[in-house]
This record gives sequence, C-alpha cells and structure tokens, in this order.
Amino acid sequence: MKTHQLVEIENVKNANKALKNLLERTRTEIVGLGLFYGKAGLGKTRWGFKTALENGYVYMRLECNATVRDFLCSLLGKLQHITNSNQEIKGSKNEIYSQILDILQRNQNITIFLDESDYAFQNRKILSTIRDFVDMSLATFVLIGMEQTKEKLMSMPKHFYDRVHCYCKFDALSLLDVEKLVVEVCEVTVDDKILKYIFSQSSGTMRVICKFVEAIEKIGKRLRKDQLNFEEIKDIITKVEG
Repeated sequence: MKTHQLVEIENVKNANKALKNLLERTRTEIVGLGLFYGKAGLGKTRWGFKTALENGYVYMRLECNATVRDFLCSLLGKLQHITNSNQEIKGSKNEIYSQILDILQRNQNITIFLDESDYAFQNRKILSTIRDFVDMSLATFVLIGMEQTKEKLMSMPKHFYDRVHCYCKFDALSLLDVEKLVVEVCEVTVDDKILKYIFSQSSGTMRVICKFVEAIEKIGKRLRKDQLNFEEIKDIITKVEG
C-alpha cells in the first residue's frame, strides 16, 4: 500500500480549503483557531499529520490523562524543535507557559495541529490555555476532534466558541472517494465490482477501506497477479472483516 500518499478525496479538499482560509485570515483582527471534526476512521489524523509534516507545522496529540503542565511541556518541546531552540524544559507551570507565549509572539506564522482535542474538554484549563495563546499571539491552532467536539464547544460559554474562525466536518467517503483512494494507494489493479463491494462494506470509513486494500494486495501477491476481478477473489474478500 502506498502509505506515503495523501489522496485528495473530498474530505481532504475541504480540509485544505478551510485551512487555507484560516491561515490567510487578517491575523491582527481574527483569532487563529479552527476545528476539524468527524467520526472515527475518516482520515482526520492522517490529514493532520501529513499536512503538518509536509509544511513544517507542529503536530501533537493530546493524551487522555494530560494535565495542563503535561500539555505545556509537550507543546514547548515541539516549539523548541521547529525554532531550533532546544533547551531543557524546566521551571514552574507559569514559567513554561511564558516561554511558549514568548515563542508564539516572536514567530507569528507558527501553526499547531492538536489532535485528539476532545480531551481538552475534559480539562477546561487546557482549553482555556489554548484560548489564551490564540488571544495573545498571531499563531494558528488547528483542533482535530471527534464528531461530538463541535457540539461540546457550542454548549460552552460564548467566549469559547466565538473564537473559532472555521469549522470543517469530515464526512463518510462517497463511492467516488473510494474509487480514487483505492486506485491511488493499492498496488493491485481492481475492477469496478471490487470497488463497489468495498464501498458497500466500509460505510465510507477509510480505516475499513485500508483493511480491504491490504487484503487485496496479499491476495494479489499470493496469486502472483497485479490485476484482480471480483469473481476470482469473492470467496476470499467476503471474509474480510470491516
């Protein structure tokens, strides 16, 4: 499977468009905060990680039991790395907070992807800290979370949710998305019946689609064929669990 590729399915196109709008905002007037959300398995993490890696952005994953200090230490380490200012992370929580804010204020083009941002709603102090950073700098924070993240945000006081400049929802993949994804990442050429079968069994979930691609490649390798049709592999592919 060609795992290095970020295929431009509709979710990726929409996310790229929303990110472009967020980055091109009038920074002195509009806060740099965006929320990218959707059900599990739709490619949010892959998009965030690949986009951050390819553009030199910060990518970090919020852990479920993270304290504010844990969050600050992790973020400072990431920021030190991209600004080539690696130093031992020490000091009080307030001192680490100040170091981060100093970096953000001196580097206005910094963009931070925060995956699993749902966990910030379990610790409101982390969410408040992110709010402080976007309020007091021109940096951009991209929050990536599950489908309920937007609902959780909208249920909070207005001074939280009115700072979000853009929302982007990741939807289930369409048949055209599945066709494009399989054609571009699968090492084996498949027929239309296989593509339609994968779509029908995956419910448009990228994670399940990738399971089918991996299974098809194994079948192709075992049969020593680089092209497969549904009739010759239906007894095997129907055993793949979504």
